[in-house]
Amino acid sequence: MVNGIWLIVKNMLLMLLVLVGIGIVAFFVINIYTRKGQTEEVPKVTGMTIEKAIQVLEENDLDYFISDSVFNDDAPRNSVMDQSPAAMSTVKKGRKIYLTINSLDVPEVEMPDIAGKMSFEQAKKTLEGKGLVVGNVTKQPDPSITSAADMPVFEQLYRGEPISPGTKVKRKSKIDLVVGVMENQSDTSQILLDTLPFNPPPSDSPDGIDN
Repeated sequence: MVNGIWLIVKNMLLMLLVLVGIGIVAFFVINIYTRKGQTEEVPKVTGMTIEKAIQVLEENDLDYFISDSVFNDDAPRNSVMDQSPAAMSTVKKGRKIYLTINSLDVPEVEMPDIAGKMSFEQAKKTLEGKGLVVGNVTKQPDPSITSAADMPVFEQLYRGEPISPGTKVKRKSKIDLVVGVMENQSDTSQILLDTLPFNPPPSDSPDGIDN
């Protein structure tokens, strides 16, 4: 009876070892089958134009999807800003690479309310904070101004016409200002005024940005 029990236990152990061996072999076979010749290293495409990035991805048997767009003044338009998975990642052939590009379209911003409410310095900072640029500055003497440092903004103009607060304009557009100054300025106030930017009248550019 003891021998019979031992034989059963022995057979069960042998079957268990066989099953474990089959499982290990199957694991390696499946792993080799699914990976061999089926993986690619993701190339770096950030900084490339989208056209060049697509070409490089297709040459490496990878797909692509433009998942997002941003606007960065310091980067070339229509260039790849980010990619996922990252460069040098190992993925299966045909894997979709998600791309973020720098938009061709310049975003619009709202014109702030500065005329009659801010000094020149405050207006300059407000415009820059919105991504806008101070254009022509017209100095208008006013008897009510008693300090050379006041320089209130009387008018805000876009392409020679008054522009209302909240109006949408392209980023980097030039906003012209009419600034009040003292009638009889001292040398100090004149120096301050001479530091105001002066640019030629803005031209109509195709993308809506004044040059």
